[in-house]
Amino acid sequence: MGKPVRRWMPSPALIVACLALFVAMGGVGYAALKGKDKKKVRAIADQEISKQAPGLKVANAANAANAVNLGGSPPSDFQRFCRGGGIKATAVVNTVGASDTSFTNVPGFNCLQPGNVNSSVQIERLAQGQYFVRFVGNGGPNASGSAVTTMVGADGYVNYDLANPSPIPGENVFIVIVHNAAGAVVDNRTFSLLAF
Repeated sequence: MGKPVRRWMPSPALIVACLALFVAMGGVGYAALKGKDKKKVRAIADQEISKQAPGLKVANAANAANAVNLGGSPPSDFQRFCRGGGIKATAVVNTVGASDTSFTNVPGFNCLQPGNVNSSVQIERLAQGQYFVRFVGNGGPNASGSAVTTMVGADGYVNYDLANPSPIPGENVFIVIVHNAAGAVVDNRTFSLLAF
């Protein structure tokens, strides 16, 4: 009996390398075009772009002076972070050693105090496995009132609700209850809270 014929199959790395070579050579070919050919290519590109994005032209790509605006509006007009329905605050809280006498600072993000990642999020231990989570200044018409909570790195689950009445007048404060897998309320766990 003879040896079976093995078909040569290129490896994924070889396929990617060949593709990169063809793309690179195409770029060299485009760069080698003379002025008249470049104008033709630019005209074709303008036609294709105008079909997909009316009003946008390849010629505008060379001018980055207006790159900070989209349709005359700054990027902040399009960011949904911190607006109604958007993410307003987040924290990952390690409850080991949490104070049960007052609010203490924990690292986190709070859009009501942008740039302040050290003291804009606070927790206070109420009882075993029960904590207030405060996003400082979380009041008024844009206040966070709903959240998603998860256990981090352990078995179990986390519940939350808005504290009623709030321990800080005029602010929405979350109360978080941490459970182990058996459902018992426990301390010394880490949880995350993402507020909307």
